[in-house]
Amino acid sequence: MIKIAVVGAGVGGVVCAFYLARNGYDVTVYERCSLDDVTYSWHDDIAVESFKDIGLGMPPENLYYPKRNWTFVPPLSTMHVYAGLPQPTDVSISRRGLLHWLVAQAQAEGARFVFETEASLWVEDDLVVGLTVDDQNIPYALVVDNAGVDSAIRRALPPSCGIRREAYRDEVFCAYRAFYSRREGVSVADNETNRVYLLHEGGKGISWCIADPTQPTVDVLIGRLGDLGEDALATLLAKLREDNPILTDELTSGGAVYRIPVRHPAWRMVADGYASLGDSAFMTIPMLGSGMAAGMVAGRILAETVVDRQSVSKEALWHYQVAYYDYCGAEHCGVDVMKRWLLSADPADVRWLFESGVLSADNINAGAAGENIKLRFGELVQKGVKGRKRLGLLLKLSGLLGDCAKAVRLARRIPRVYDPAEVEAWQAKMEALYQ
Repeated sequence: MIKIAVVGAGVGGVVCAFYLARNGYDVTVYERCSLDDVTYSWHDDIAVESFKDIGLGMPPENLYYPKRNWTFVPPLSTMHVYAGLPQPTDVSISRRGLLHWLVAQAQAEGARFVFETEASLWVEDDLVVGLTVDDQNIPYALVVDNAGVDSAIRRALPPSCGIRREAYRDEVFCAYRAFYSRREGVSVADNETNRVYLLHEGGKGISWCIADPTQPTVDVLIGRLGDLGEDALATLLAKLREDNPILTDELTSGGAVYRIPVRHPAWRMVADGYASLGDSAFMTIPMLGSGMAAGMVAGRILAETVVDRQSVSKEALWHYQVAYYDYCGAEHCGVDVMKRWLLSADPADVRWLFESGVLSADNINAGAAGENIKLRFGELVQKGVKGRKRLGLLLKLSGLLGDCAKAVRLARRIPRVYDPAEVEAWQAKMEALYQ
C-alpha cells in the first residue's frame, strides 16, 4: 500500500487525507499543534458553492452564519461605498469548528493524525524520500506540504526541484486579527456592518471592522505588506475606533499578528514525491488573503490526481497543478496584478476612482471574491464623470485591466503535460508579467 504523509492539519490537507484514505491509501497527517490549537479560532468567509466543489456537503449549521455585504472605504476619504449585492453568496464559518468536522470525517475513513509532532523533510540524492519524525527517518511515497506560507518543508526542497522556496516580502500580509467587545448603546446600520478600508491611512494594506449584530464581538483585521510595527498598529486601531464607535478597547480573543500570502499561486507546486497545498502553494485570493475554499478544493484535486494517475511522479502530479489553475488559479493571477497596482497606487488616485464612479463597490467586491474586473476603456470614460481631467489615470487603469486579462490568458496556457522546457518557458513568461 502506498504511504502518503501530509504535513500540517490545515483544512486543505485534511480534505486531501480524507479522499486518499477513502480510496485505500495509507495516510498520516502530522501537525505540530494540538487538535484544539490547530488553525485560527475565528470565523472567515467562504462561498457556499465551494462545499459542492469539495464534495462533502454543508457542515453542521451551528458552525456558520450568513455573511453580510462589504462596505468599502476608499483611502483618505469619508466616502463609504456599499456593495449592495441582492444576496451574499458566502457564509462566515468557524475555521476551527470546520477543521474539527473535517478531521472526524477523515479519521472515519482511516486517516491517521499525529498531533503535537514536528516533521522535517527527508531528502536523499536530491529526491524527496520521506519525513524525519522524532529523529527517525520514515519513507513516504508522497509528502503533501500543507505547512503554511513559511513552510520549512518547502524551504528544505533541493534546488533541482525548481520550486521557489520563499515568498517575497511584498507577497505576504502581516495581519493583526482580534476580537473586541461591543460598546453598549451603539448601533450600526445594516449597510455598515462589514467595513473594509482600502489603503487604510495611506498604508500598503487593508483594514476591516466587522460588527455583525448577530455576533457578540467586533472582528478587526489590520493587514500590511511586509511588516506591521507596534506604533503603526496602535495608530490604525485608534483610527478604526474613531470611525467605528461600537469598537471598544476590551480584547476578548485573538490579538496576534499572522503571516498570510497575498499573491498568485506557485508556478511550480510539484516535484517527484512532493506536492504543495494551501498557503504553502500560495492558494489564497490575492486581494484579501482568504484561502479556505481554494485549499480544500485543491486537496480534493490532489487526491483524485494521485488515485487516477496511480503515480506520484512530477509528471503525474503536474495534472493536479493544471486542474487547480483551471479551477481558480489562473483567475487569481489576474487579481494579483490588480492587487499589486492597488497597493502601490497613489491613495489620492484610488480615492478619485471611487468618488468619480469609475470603480464601484461591486468591482472591488469581485476582486475580494477572487474574480477579475472587466471594463473596457469606453466604459471607463463613460463612468468617469470627470474623466477629461484624469485621462492619464484612466489610460493607466485601462492598461492595468488589460494586464489582468493578459495574466489570466497566459496562466490558462499552462502546459497540459509536464515537459521541462515548456514548463520553464511558461514560468518565465508568467514571471515577466510581475516584474
